[in-house]
Amino acid sequence: MSKRGGGRIFLFLFLVSLSAVAAPLPAPPRPTKYVTDLAAAIPADRASALNEKLASFERETSNQVLVYVDRKIPEGTTLEEFANAAFHAWAVGQKGKSNGVVFFLFTVDRKMRMEVGYGLEGAIPDARAHRIDTEVIAPLLQKGDVAGALDAGTDAILAAARGEPYKGTGATTAEARVSMPSNGDGRLLVIPLFFIGLLLAGIVFIIRSAKRNTRGGGVSTWGSSSSDSSSYSSDSSSSSSSSSDFSGGGGDSGGGGSSDSY
Repeated sequence: MSKRGGGRIFLFLFLVSLSAVAAPLPAPPRPTKYVTDLAAAIPADRASALNEKLASFERETSNQVLVYVDRKIPEGTTLEEFANAAFHAWAVGQKGKSNGVVFFLFTVDRKMRMEVGYGLEGAIPDARAHRIDTEVIAPLLQKGDVAGALDAGTDAILAAARGEPYKGTGATTAEARVSMPSNGDGRLLVIPLFFIGLLLAGIVFIIRSAKRNTRGGGVSTWGSSSSDSSSYSSDSSSSSSSSSDFSGGGGDSGGGGSSDSY
């Protein structure tokens, strides 16, 4: 092999290794709920109750607190890297406030991390996050009471987060987005729909008039569409979003929090 060929191979391998190091860490998909249990460690009713408690807390304070449970930390990353990448990808907390917290628990690795957003670092500094982990959550985890540990831990997190004077709007970010589309899209959509409706009404009127003229005022068959319309509206009303859905508000984290074992 020539020196030039060997140099090209070396350069290629160097670039591949460099790109692998520089590649961003993959983050898990954004959760749809405040509580994610991939380890099946929490009874369904307890997870649902905890989920609603965290949704209510966002409605009251605008703070977003999430719980994420899995069995093992993904290979090729550290607990801190994974937690920070997930926090960024999920945009936990409100934009401009970054008032979010995510508590990560890995049951097989027996590790946990509390990742705290910029806006709550004053109320939950690293030392306080560590105390909640080790004094509130860890003792219950050591007894095998995962649901109890998460209940007690989130209560401590919520109590600490109230130290910041953030106020909620009475709705979660997910609820606000369902009721009012962002960027005024709903208002912009009304105008073309109005004119389309007028056009369709005009067409229906013309056709019905023509039918009356040709059939001598016979009964029109267009009235049957009303039953279809009412059926569709009842179906669409039953597909409303759950009150416990989660949607990130645009928050960020600088890596504050605490990593602990139990």
